[in-house]
Amino acid sequence: MQLDQLQIDLRPRPNAQALDLGFALLRSNASTVYITWLMLWLPTILLCGLAAFFIPKLGFFGGGWWLLIAWWIRPLLERAPLYILSRRVFGESVSWQQALRAWPSQCGGGWFRLLVWWRLFSAARGLYQPIWQLEGARGKIAANRIRIIGRKTASSAAWFGAACAHFEGLLQLGIFALIGAFMSDDQIVNPLSFLANMRESSSLWLFTSFAAYGIAVGIIGPIFVACSFTLYLNRRASLEAWDIEIMLRQLKPVQPKKNNTSKIAAAIFLLCFSSLLLSSNEVSAADRTSVATQSDDDKCEKPSWIKETPGPRDAAQSPQQQAIRDDIDTIYRAEDLRPYRCQATWKRPDNKMPKQAKADLSWLALLLKYVAIISGLFFVGWLLLRYRRQIWDFTLPEKKRFATEVGGLDIRPESLPDDVSAAALKLWNSNQARAAIALLYRATLSRLVNENGLVISHGATENDCLRLAKIAHSMQELDTPIFDYVEQCTSIWLNAAYAHRFPNDIDKLCLDWNAIFSLKKPNAATPSSSQTIVKKGAQT
Repeated sequence: MQLDQLQIDLRPRPNAQALDLGFALLRSNASTVYITWLMLWLPTILLCGLAAFFIPKLGFFGGGWWLLIAWWIRPLLERAPLYILSRRVFGESVSWQQALRAWPSQCGGGWFRLLVWWRLFSAARGLYQPIWQLEGARGKIAANRIRIIGRKTASSAAWFGAACAHFEGLLQLGIFALIGAFMSDDQIVNPLSFLANMRESSSLWLFTSFAAYGIAVGIIGPIFVACSFTLYLNRRASLEAWDIEIMLRQLKPVQPKKNNTSKIAAAIFLLCFSSLLLSSNEVSAADRTSVATQSDDDKCEKPSWIKETPGPRDAAQSPQQQAIRDDIDTIYRAEDLRPYRCQATWKRPDNKMPKQAKADLSWLALLLKYVAIISGLFFVGWLLLRYRRQIWDFTLPEKKRFATEVGGLDIRPESLPDDVSAAALKLWNSNQARAAIALLYRATLSRLVNENGLVISHGATENDCLRLAKIAHSMQELDTPIFDYVEQCTSIWLNAAYAHRFPNDIDKLCLDWNAIFSLKKPNAATPSSSQTIVKKGAQT
């Protein structure tokens, strides 16, 4: 392996970070990897699906055995994406055509183990694929490599393989639920309706199973391969110290410099020796005496408890006596024999600065006080005004807003004629059946909203209005005759508006409307205008 050609930041890292590196590696090579994978996987699942339809009687599960075969040979197909990723990591550009041509030669080594007992019991197979495919290990060498690579990494690879299997199952269930949502009835959406009716449509169930499994594996397969491969690389980097080797290879060789080292060293030595000779001059006797007699007594004052000598000392009788006195004074001035220690401390000076007259700022403090109080009152008032609807003491009854239009029909009272039933019969007799039924329907909704207090929101449909009327009737807010008429009128209007099916006549519908919604109910002795129009229509 040419480690100096690595295109990724490979260093020992935790297994979770190695899995994240696999996602990044797959994103950078997603197009080539997914094209290669789908070019192998889609024909496989398609051939198994066709075999399931043409040869359905295969074992106990019927055509489902062919789906198991597609699942069984999947480890061999995973070697094509691994071939691309292993080359891209070291900077080699590989197209999907080259990967497909090289795929048959990559299937050797470990295929028997992968298709027999490891296919059922090893979810970490992606960690060991590079041992056979990239390292070319066989037999005992491969077994030793599997044992070394799997140490501290096999559990993470197995858990990741189990997670990928669960993701595939969730994708398949999502596809079944999507189909079941469209197969549900009008009353309730049941995502499991497709699974409940699987025995009734076995062919549709088989086709959907192959399609769902093909889509799920087509998405998750390259992710499993890429992340398992980066786990393998991370384990090898930890074992073989690839990061140190990469850094050593990146170091540049030191170029020898052409210089006279010995000459420079000799020059430095002569310079130092001459400086020492110049600084080693003898000090005069008077200077030595002054240095020797210098003490720390001149640096600080003596404490008050130090007793002074009673008087001046007599003159020395000889130079030898004076020398002895000087030596004794020098000894007593030593640091160990002195009963006190000079230490520099900070002392506040006695001359205090005169205090300056301060300005009177009490008026400013009083002003800030009143500004703060007024601001607080305004803030509390704003809070009460802003959240007044959330405090029950300040909640005002909201004014009901009724709909003025339903399904494109104007239901405002001022848009209706004084005698609704007579106007409707007039439209009916003039061959305007749809307009007549629309007039009765919108007049009915107008009375429900404005007289019976039915709250119909803006944008409501005919079925929404009927549902609200049914709820009001169940809560005893709407009388039974009114609800029955609303239900009958809604059904007639829907048939007329959307199916173009009209009743034979609307005489009874107009009479019922007068009996239920008129402000003054018709008297038997004095027929209303609508009854008069009905008689005229009968005479004609």
